[in-house]
Amino acid sequence: MRHAGLLRSLSTPSSITSLRDRGIEWIYLIILFLLAAGVVNAAANASQPGISSLIIAPTPAAQSLTETFILLFTYIVGALGGYAMYLSGRQTIRARSAEMFFAGGIILLSIALVIGYYVVSLK
Repeated sequence: MRHAGLLRSLSTPSSITSLRDRGIEWIYLIILFLLAAGVVNAAANASQPGISSLIIAPTPAAQSLTETFILLFTYIVGALGGYAMYLSGRQTIRARSAEMFFAGGIILLSIALVIGYYVVSLK
């Protein structure tokens, strides 16, 4: 019975438009994170000998494909940490939930910062 209500609510024109708009937002975020991680730089340096076999290229001018995905993961973890901290400020009814969102956000941001600084230190 609940399933029929969900299908009925998804069949309205406004909900289809909302789903399509959210899809465009997700595609935009994926492209933004890929470009920020340096997928263009990794593609440009893929033909250089020795770069593709390294996990993190030691030169600041070059970037391997593996390093791109490490940076992509770092950016996503950091963004999730920031979003969790944002949700902690919006949670006004249950203080325990707000504390958990805030602590989780701090932990995720800390993980992203440690990985980011580690990659920079290897460069």
